Amino acid sequence: MLRKLLAVLTLLTVLMGLAGLPDGAQAQKRVALVVGNAAYERVPKLTNPVNDARDMAAALKALGFDVVEGFDLNKVAFDRKVLDFAAAVEGASVGIFFYAGHGLQVAGQNYLAPVDAQLLTPTALDFELMKVEVIQRVMELSTKTNVLFLDACRDNPLGRNIARSLGTRSTDVGKGLAQIEAGSGTLISFSTQPGAVAVDGKERNSPYSGALIKHLSSSNDDLNAVLIAVRNDVMTATQDAQVPWEHSALRGRLYFNQGSPVSESGKAAPIRLSEAAEAWGAAEKTTSISALESFISRYNDTFYAVLARERIEELKKGTATSKQSEPVKKNEERLTMLQEGTAREGAEPKSDKTRTLVVGAMQPGSVFRDCQECPEMVVVPAGEFFMGSNDGGANEKPLHKVNIAKAFAVGKFEVTFAEWDACVAAGGCPRSPEDQGWGRGRRPVINVSWDDVTKEYLPWLNRTTGKTYRLLTEAEWEYAARSSTRTAYSWGNDVGKNRANCSGCGSQWDNKQTAPVGSFQPNAFGVHDMQGNVWEWVQDCYTRNYVGAPSDGSAVSDTASCSRVRRGGSWNGVPKDLYPSGRLGNSLSSRFNNLGFRVARTL
Repeated sequence: MLRKLLAVLTLLTVLMGLAGLPDGAQAQKRVALVVGNAAYERVPKLTNPVNDARDMAAALKALGFDVVEGFDLNKVAFDRKVLDFAAAVEGASVGIFFYAGHGLQVAGQNYLAPVDAQLLTPTALDFELMKVEVIQRVMELSTKTNVLFLDACRDNPLGRNIARSLGTRSTDVGKGLAQIEAGSGTLISFSTQPGAVAVDGKERNSPYSGALIKHLSSSNDDLNAVLIAVRNDVMTATQDAQVPWEHSALRGRLYFNQGSPVSESGKAAPIRLSEAAEAWGAAEKTTSISALESFISRYNDTFYAVLARERIEELKKGTATSKQSEPVKKNEERLTMLQEGTAREGAEPKSDKTRTLVVGAMQPGSVFRDCQECPEMVVVPAGEFFMGSNDGGANEKPLHKVNIAKAFAVGKFEVTFAEWDACVAAGGCPRSPEDQGWGRGRRPVINVSWDDVTKEYLPWLNRTTGKTYRLLTEAEWEYAARSSTRTAYSWGNDVGKNRANCSGCGSQWDNKQTAPVGSFQPNAFGVHDMQGNVWEWVQDCYTRNYVGAPSDGSAVSDTASCSRVRRGGSWNGVPKDLYPSGRLGNSLSSRFNNLGFRVARTL
């Protein structure tokens, strides 16, 4: 009790110290450039961009940003606004650029169109348009954290003008905008996928800008969560015709609302005390040591973790109540929901083993579990992405576009020993794989072959649930792992520290053993551990390159006895193994202590 009291007093002292800081002690300059071009002089006017820009400028000002704004800018005025912004953003903690209006791509370069653009000659590209690259370079030279919002993928008649002037080079002019690689500390958000055309909208705002303004203004979440919400809204409004896209190399969580826990560059955002307090209310009377260990992993930076460790000591000494009451069991289920961000106000945990546990409708981002012993699943949206890498090994080439036409569900975590052992207990899986002495429970199952998974575990899971569970195709795996990024890792181009489990990832498990699933932050799709911990079997036959690879996300299946692909790297592999484009092949019967799997479910 004395230690608990000391912990509480320490927390109160810290909070009182924070309260005594001057109001501006933690304030940092954040600067935005907001441009909306609609009144084009030589092509039809657009409806939304000036409204989008005015509303975005107002939202950013309300969030504490210094805003440089411009509406219906010709080339001279556009240049001047960029110069004003360059001066204002110097030394800022965050730089933002928002643009609504016409844009186009030529030979892989993205350009934004001032209202006086004509584009009647090839040289007009350099003198009449604004290169996105120029603005991005200005920002990245001035501040370490930058975000570009580009609502410029509209059907653009100016593109036809420049195509005519280029003659035989007219194929250089593409639809929408081209991919842009984000520099370190930068996120680039597009209103739709690269090479696609966005909807201008019939309301005051375009679907993308309207959703973005709404969620930035009202959400306390970090930017990644905001953009997932924006994507869902836009896909709903356009009946999946438009899928917002982003490339991110941010080095920490970014919160627009200054009342949120803004993270420093390169550091994980702190847990909000209210969240930890609610979770502890659900956990403090549990008799499950594994639940308490999971709590400590999630809330390690709060004083409630101290109380959780004391609770574990009590349980190990046998001083705590050994029999759980029904309310305690419900609290444990609610604790799991809280830790996974799925708890709803007033929601009661469900205990029926055959009941589907669903949070929200089956829309992208929804989390569900078809039975108590089943893997927890996340719905991943449909979309397009570029698979492979022209900079990697020969088996990663060529880079090619893949269309995932329908949403699907993917395991939120790698399949665990607890989930495999449920199959053994039910008679569906004859083998109990060796755990190397590292523990079972929430550690990923290892030492299972492709045949073990597809001939034992998956058939049992399908019989148990009446649903269609399977391995991910190789394209689905890379799409889910990238989660709308083109960086080396889902969190950026730097492996960083304690982001994953590998030899050189800076975690406590590096090059020693597997980590319990969910020990690290999820990617933008809400999926954990796709990079590192254990390699993951996928459905496809292994091929030496992507020549002739399917473009629809389906699996390559040459013969029943082919070698199968594994993805994602592992606890004893180097950081480069974690690249989302990396791939290896193994025989159907291979079993290793660094190889497991996760499941997909057809919706």
